[in-house]
Order: sequence, then C-alpha cells, then structure tokens
Amino acid sequence: MNNEEQYDQVEPVYEKLAPGEILIISKEGNCITYAANEQGKVVLKKACLLEDD
Repeated sequence: MNNEEQYDQVEPVYEKLAPGEILIISKEGNCITYAANEQGKVVLKKACLLEDD
C-alpha cells in the first residue's frame, strides 16, 4: 500500500468552534487533550488534573 492509498483511508472530522470555545478530544487517565479556538486559530492543548494526597 503506498502513501496515497493510506491517505485515502483517513477521514478527517471537523468541528467548528466559536471564539473561546473548546472541544475535548480524548481522555487518558487524569489528562485530557482538547482543541481551543484562540482568536480564530485552533490550538491543541493537554491538561492534567493534580491528584490530592
């Protein structure tokens, strides 16, 4: 399988975000990966919750 055939199998998913809005993409343990609309640009970020001792 060449690169072009692999690319054809990828189906991107788009979500329009309003300014200041976020979209949670995934959760791993106590961390989340999310997309945020910051002044018209989509920025991917990761945030982790701290565990209480």
